[in-house]
Amino acid sequence: MMNINKIIIATALATGLSACFSQGEKAEESAKIAPKKEIKVNFNADSAYSYIAKQCEFGPRILESKAHDSCVAYMTSELRRHGADIVEVQKCEVVDWEKKTRKAENIIAHFNPSAKKRVILFSHWDSRPWADQDADEKTRRIPIDGANDGASGVGVILEIARQYKNSGINAGLDIVFFDAEDLGEPTFITGHGNNDSWCLGSRYWAKNYKADSIAKPRYGILLDMVGDANATFHVDYASFKLASIAVNNVWQTAKNLGYNNVFEMRESSSLIDDHINVSQYADIPTVDIIDFNAQRGFPETWHTHQDVIGNISKSTLKIVGETLMTVLAKE
Repeated sequence: MMNINKIIIATALATGLSACFSQGEKAEESAKIAPKKEIKVNFNADSAYSYIAKQCEFGPRILESKAHDSCVAYMTSELRRHGADIVEVQKCEVVDWEKKTRKAENIIAHFNPSAKKRVILFSHWDSRPWADQDADEKTRRIPIDGANDGASGVGVILEIARQYKNSGINAGLDIVFFDAEDLGEPTFITGHGNNDSWCLGSRYWAKNYKADSIAKPRYGILLDMVGDANATFHVDYASFKLASIAVNNVWQTAKNLGYNNVFEMRESSSLIDDHINVSQYADIPTVDIIDFNAQRGFPETWHTHQDVIGNISKSTLKIVGETLMTVLAKE
């Protein structure tokens, strides 16, 4: 994943955001009206889980490795098998924290490219080359599986792709799996951090994005660490500021589905994640669905060797996948 960036914001904006959340919480407490009944969708958590397991079977998906190449072939094959009209691999060169030029690959797919109304889904697919948070210093330089941090978002999106053609969803669907998100400077090695060393694949994609013949998506949804059994999804400041429509669509839909104990409409710190690059450089307002809250931070498995398939929850995958498919069905 990435480190936290406490973005300095104007007092007026901060006050406005806090007021907004406070009003939402009061409304939540006082609301007596039953949640709106949502469109029925099909999302198979077992299938999403199998996609995560398959990615982990390749081994840590670090740049320029055999596991990395195998996973690219797998993801592109699955997207084509599920009927994507366009699938492409965006090869790019990125500069890591050591100032070394590295080869990375973003995976891009388009379903129903002629549709004018579109939504784009994102996840990073690479895994962390270091276990920064391991208690044992001897294991910190060993790459992690990244079942939750990376593979879980890809698994949910691949299952949505599998269901898309027969789902009755009218909106066009774009998908991008970002590489080199988790290549950020390891502070346990250097003693300091560099915020610009994270999210390199999304920066490249966003800076080179052009709508061209395919219409620009109305908004984007980024999935990051969406498979933990005790997941809670709060709203980071950047998401609320840059993609309030997407925030409202996702969190209100989750509430209507009875999942507001997982999608909690609460403010969290601003985070460095791929949605910042997409919103800034591609001008696509993008919300970050990420398991982070101000009370406990990231999940206990974050950047450790406990981030394995055995700690992925099918229940959480169902909540996230069903919420997203319902959001898409309403477009």
